[in-house]
Amino acid sequence: MAFMVIFVLVFVYFQVSSNRSSLEKDITSLRDNFYSFQQSEIQNRVLNVVQQITTEIEQTENSLRRDIENRVNDAIQIATNIYAKHHETHPGLTKEFIIDALRPIRFNQGRGYYFVYDLDGTNVVHPIQPQLEGKNLIAWEDRQGNHVIKELSSIALNDSSGFHRWWWTKPKALDETFEKIGFVTHFEPYNWFIGTGEYVVDVARDIQQKVLKTVANYRYENNDYIFIINSKGALLAHPNPAMIGVERLDATDKTGSLYIKALVDKAKQGGGFVRYHSSFSPLGSEDTLKLSYVVYLPQWDWVVGTGVYLGQIETFLSNREAEIKDRNSQKLGRIIVSSALMAVILGIISLYIGEMVSKRFLRFQSKINTDMTRLEDAKDRLHYQAHFDSLTGLANRIQLNQFITKAIKNSQDQHRLLAVMFVDLDDFKKVNDAYGHPIGDALLVELGKRFGPLLNENQMVSRFGGDEFVFCFPELENLQAAKQFAQDILAVFDDEFIIMGKTISTACSVGVAICPTDADNADELITKADTALYSLKANRKGRYLFFDDSIQQKLQYEMSLERELRGALENQELSMHYQPQVCLETKKIMAVESLLRWKNPKLGQVSPIELIRKAEETGLIHQIGRFVIKRSCEQVAQAFASSQQQLGLSINISPLQLLEPLFTEDLIEIVDEYGLSRGQITIEITEHVLINDFDLVTPVLNQLQHSGFSIALDDFGTGYSSLNYLYTLPINEIKIDQSFVRNIMFNKQSDSLVKAIIAIGESHDLKVVAEGIETQEQCDQLGDYKCHIGQGYLFAKPLVLDDLKNFIQNNSNT
Repeated sequence: MAFMVIFVLVFVYFQVSSNRSSLEKDITSLRDNFYSFQQSEIQNRVLNVVQQITTEIEQTENSLRRDIENRVNDAIQIATNIYAKHHETHPGLTKEFIIDALRPIRFNQGRGYYFVYDLDGTNVVHPIQPQLEGKNLIAWEDRQGNHVIKELSSIALNDSSGFHRWWWTKPKALDETFEKIGFVTHFEPYNWFIGTGEYVVDVARDIQQKVLKTVANYRYENNDYIFIINSKGALLAHPNPAMIGVERLDATDKTGSLYIKALVDKAKQGGGFVRYHSSFSPLGSEDTLKLSYVVYLPQWDWVVGTGVYLGQIETFLSNREAEIKDRNSQKLGRIIVSSALMAVILGIISLYIGEMVSKRFLRFQSKINTDMTRLEDAKDRLHYQAHFDSLTGLANRIQLNQFITKAIKNSQDQHRLLAVMFVDLDDFKKVNDAYGHPIGDALLVELGKRFGPLLNENQMVSRFGGDEFVFCFPELENLQAAKQFAQDILAVFDDEFIIMGKTISTACSVGVAICPTDADNADELITKADTALYSLKANRKGRYLFFDDSIQQKLQYEMSLERELRGALENQELSMHYQPQVCLETKKIMAVESLLRWKNPKLGQVSPIELIRKAEETGLIHQIGRFVIKRSCEQVAQAFASSQQQLGLSINISPLQLLEPLFTEDLIEIVDEYGLSRGQITIEITEHVLINDFDLVTPVLNQLQHSGFSIALDDFGTGYSSLNYLYTLPINEIKIDQSFVRNIMFNKQSDSLVKAIIAIGESHDLKVVAEGIETQEQCDQLGDYKCHIGQGYLFAKPLVLDDLKNFIQNNSNT
């Protein structure tokens, strides 16, 4: 009996010891895995930012070259126009006219200017060093020993135009030279070469400032941030503006360590992790112990890094360990007590109690195993949360990046292609708005299930975020295989979805990037697939598109267009032109249509269609639209205040403007401010407004007409329900689209349509305006059909205000 008691106690002892050992191993594994995951996260954050900065650096010189080439082309155009206008009438003064036109021009914050030389090296124009004008500089050398003028002259003579590098002074630093990249073009009429250049250091500094501003505002997860310092220890990008610019290489943390110097040294040694006490702690926390990953960018002498505060991790892990240990200790205590009780009972009833003890012991052992199972389950849940999407069960970004990286190597080893496809649901927001977010989430889950049969064991789909999914198809034979997979993804949406009793029809768009032609790493492939998707959705949804360089160029142009447009009003780049509208019977000018024009120093003359499209996309249409109304009323009121005849003014209105809550009130305020009659103003709208927002637009149009304004329907006849609008809306004027007018003389269908539109206008007592009249025959034909008003290049192109005044004056004299 005593032997049985001892046996039970020894067995319990070994069970407890084994349980504690296993528990310690599991906790250690949990801690190691969690720290490893955090290190991988901050390392990936830094490497992604470094990749973006490297891309900006690579694009610096390309951007610089495009800009200076466009500048020189503008100068050549100016010189060519002046030469064509004056060389016959003022041959002796034409050169001076060109010189006077180019000399004062400045750009790039005053650094940029134009220089002009004869091909023999004699300086003709040098705005910042006029003492050089008239001197022959063919033998002049820069500080590198280059015969700059001689080499530029050779480029102009032999190649007509081209780029060159040299060292030259700045306008505000004439005692020091700086490296420049320049572009020159041969101006044949006078055997000149005209050129300009830009200082490499200034362009690099501009791009650095843009990058620093972006990084300073970048946040992720728990308001964590990216920091940038230079090798002198000065912070360049940081959430605390007070710390920016101070050189802190000798700064120490609370342990006395030179932690800023340690960060710089580690970055310059190839990058890595540094543990230290930070002088900046999270809001509401006194935790300063931090682990950061840093990388060095030698091109700009930058150290880029981010980190995680270890106290937050330790708090989380400590709480989890305490919970596990507490539950385990309670259960082990119960085992010990129960075992002791069994030992006492064994002394009283040997065999019976022995059997009972055995049964109870087995039950307790089961409980111990259950605890271990729960611990394993906790580990599995943590691993699952780190690698899988909680909603759909698909792989998340971390697992996707790891998978693509391995798949790239396998595909390259087999000399095959790899496709990354970025999928985005079209108009998913409408599903959430119409049915609610639970149904939207259920739709995403169902999609994850439908995507599964498209894949084999060597392929992957990941939920990237929101309504975005990313596929990886490795080891493809050719592009046709990638196209077939893209078509298979689109085909998933052919059938309707039944979600919680709701029938939902939706579609998707797919952007595709190929390894190795587009990129050879996971992040860049995903980025380029996303870029292709963005380009596709901006034009036509529900299709797939493969990435190519033209997409990148288009995206860069769109970004440049938006960036420049945001400063267009402030920089006074927008102006108004006016095209006269002439009575076809009396040939008198009855009104003008105000037309917006934009000339940008970098983009040149921007198409009005592109201008309005981008303004509507960015929300700037409200500011720009108000500018158009205000400037048009102001100029017409001031220019024709003394005119006996009230000159009509037609203003084109964007759909977004028209739907502003106080649009009519603002219009009345502006018109009354400049003393114009409301009857002079015609508001031009297109059928696009009516088709998309008929119910919202109708009350606004009624309000405008009751206030005394006229309403014109532009491009009449090009839509689907033009005639119906005349019965239901307060339309005063219809404008025949220029596509009909252009073909009126040789296309019977266009001729019949024009006559029908004029007849409709007469039957509804509407004024009819024909746009795009370019020939006298078109004008005569429209006059015979009793069209009221004509507009087009036959009478005048769109004119600036001074030219309009002269045109109207000349017209009234004749």
